[in-house]
This record gives sequence, structure tokens and C-alpha cells, in this order.
Amino acid sequence: MSVVIRTARPEDLPMIEALSDQVFRSQRPGQHMASEFPWMYDPMNARHWAVALDRDQVVSIAGAMVWPVVIAGAATLAATTGSVATHPHFRGEGLASQILEQLERELFLEGVRLMQISGDLPLYWRWGARPVGDVAWYRLTSPPPPRRADFRVRPLNPRVDAGLVAQLHQSRSTRFGRTREQLEAMLTVQPLTVVEKGIPTALLVENGEGPAAYAVINHRPFGGRQASRVTEWAGDPDGLLFALTSVPNWPEEGMLIPVLPEEPALKGALAPEFPLRRQPVSWLAKVINGPGLLSDLHELWRERSDRPLRAEPVDRARTVIRFGNDQWTVDVPELAEWLFNPAADSRPHALNEVWPVPALWSEGLNYV
Repeated sequence: MSVVIRTARPEDLPMIEALSDQVFRSQRPGQHMASEFPWMYDPMNARHWAVALDRDQVVSIAGAMVWPVVIAGAATLAATTGSVATHPHFRGEGLASQILEQLERELFLEGVRLMQISGDLPLYWRWGARPVGDVAWYRLTSPPPPRRADFRVRPLNPRVDAGLVAQLHQSRSTRFGRTREQLEAMLTVQPLTVVEKGIPTALLVENGEGPAAYAVINHRPFGGRQASRVTEWAGDPDGLLFALTSVPNWPEEGMLIPVLPEEPALKGALAPEFPLRRQPVSWLAKVINGPGLLSDLHELWRERSDRPLRAEPVDRARTVIRFGNDQWTVDVPELAEWLFNPAADSRPHALNEVWPVPALWSEGLNYV
């Protein structure tokens, strides 16, 4: 076998799409990865794909989208990674690992600091990705009683209301950067709902002063066989609960609401309820440029501590971290856990003063 691994070109996209559908959509007639994720499969995004070719045929792939990201008010650059697939006849040769390394090298040169990847496969753990952050899921078995008389809820019109959503979206502590055009497109299509065959439900709550909250809901996914869930919201948590009062055909399985650690107000609004479960957020992450990421987030550390925090590369796999008079050398998986995982046992106690930081939520308008 003579396989060439390289960055993709626009002319490779038809073969990339065909392999993606063969691996991921063979059991879903009529569904196509390229139509569900049009930005990732756009020829303009070809440079964010890595491919392996055997005699000019694409046999292994990995794709990404590069986004500006805000983490607790600090700006950096991240890539959401997916569609990692190998043709069945070429599996077991280590191609997926080589593809991910090729993609990582290209993204590193582009200035990307962090890669998120969908799934929890051993391949991704060996590559150095780790779970980051956690989420508590609450289940409402019936619509909550209205708590505010001044709220009004209506279906969200993507074309008309995209600006209002953008305004509320800015209040989220972590988010992918979206243009108004992208927000409008995502509100219209709701790709996560398309993938899970749910009923797209987006609601806007207003009061006399303007928009109070929005809610994006994956309603009755997989033909109603699974619980509906809020995939994203922003604004007043009471506004979110008010929006749920207007959801039609309330599912027997109830409505799941995710509560992130940085959302204490929502947790307080759900005080009568109890978490159904707590689990890691749905994507793994790999820090591919630790010093660059820590430099981007330096204002966040300065807000939390008077002691300076610095980072220097040892090599691509290790970073030296200096915090005050303390110093540690950390590898790639540990750095992700130290930064994002509230329960990281290996993180030095001194760093709890500045870490963890909020993990990126990868559903709703953050979904690719």
C-alpha cells in the first residue's frame, strides 16, 4: 500500500463527501453530511481537511472548521474537528492517527490554539484529547409555571430576529464567534436537530424593554423516542423557563436542560428540581498550542490573581508553566485537564486560583 497524506484541495471534496456518507450516513437514507454541515464541506474550507490518498482515491479524512472563540471574555482561536473516517479496506493501518497529526500541524501554523473533536474514541485519547468541563442535566417533566407576568414569548424568526439573538448571544460566557449571517443560517437550519431528526423549535422571550431570552430546543428527537432538550439559551433564566411554557406537544420523557458551572442563575431558577445526571460536555479537546492559548487568555488570569502566569514551550508535546514562584512541566493531555476540568486530580492546588476556565458548549448555535 502506497498512501499519500496531505492537506486537501477543492477538487478532493466530492471524494471526501462520498467517504463521509459511506461511513456516517449509510444507515440514514436521504441524509448527507455535506448538506448538514455546508460550511465544513464548502470548497473554500478545503484547506481545513486532511486526506490520505491511495492511487488518487481518498481513503481517510479528517475535517475542521476554524472559529474565533471567546472564553470568559478572552478571545482566542479554536477548531471544531469531525468527520474522521477511514475506508473499511484501509482500517488498522494507523491512517486516522496520521491524518489527525497532519490536520493539527496545519491548524497550528494557522494560529489555532485548541481543537475540539466530536466523540469519545480511544483514537482521540491516544492523540491527546481529553474531556473538558462538565454539565448538569435537569429534567422537567411538565411545563414550568410562569414566574413573570411581563414576559411574552413567540416563535423566533431567523431573518428578522438574528440581530436580537446576536445581542443576547454576546452575554454567554463562552461562545464561538458567529456573524449575523451565520446565526441566521443556524437558526434556520438548526443542524443538530437535523442530524437527530427532531422538530426545530426556537423561541424568543421579550418584555417591555426588549429581548429577555432566547431558547433553541431540539424537540422530540429521533421521532419522539428521546427527551426533548434545550441545546442553547441566553439571557434571563426566568425567560428561558417562560419560553418552555409555550412548547407544544410536551414529551412524556420530559425536557432536559443543561446547566453549566458558570450558570448559577439558571441553577437557582431550577432549585425545586434535581439534576438527572452530571457528565462531561459532549466533545473532547486538545490544546495544540499551550503557550499561545495561555497568552490569549492572560487577561482572565490577571482578573483572578495578582501573581503572574507565564508559559513557555519545551517542544510540541510539553509546556513549562510558571505561576508566581512555582513551576511545572505539563504534557498536552494534562494541560487540557488543568485548564478546563473542575475535577482534575493532578492539577496543582496553587493553580486552582486561576483554573479551571469555562469549557466551550458545543450544542445549539455553537454546533458545527
